[in-house]
Amino acid sequence: MRAIMATTTTPVGFTADIHAETATAKRGFFARWMDRIIAARMARAEREIQPYLAKLSDERLKDLGFDGRAIENLREKHYVQAVYWS
Repeated sequence: MRAIMATTTTPVGFTADIHAETATAKRGFFARWMDRIIAARMARAEREIQPYLAKLSDERLKDLGFDGRAIENLREKHYVQAVYWS
């Protein structure tokens, strides 16, 4: 039996980035699916909460951390239900 030897050479300055391939890898199907479910649930929660927040006083909204511009946006974009007295 005869032994065969192999040699591999690497050019000077060549470095392999092991993490480059994993950093650009696409997320899996189930991870993307869960991200979409979470985004849809968050959007629904925001749609349900915004009308309630729009009914609160400016002082209460400021206590919750809203600034003046955010309060204006809240009042402009969201429906505030009218109260009818009988």
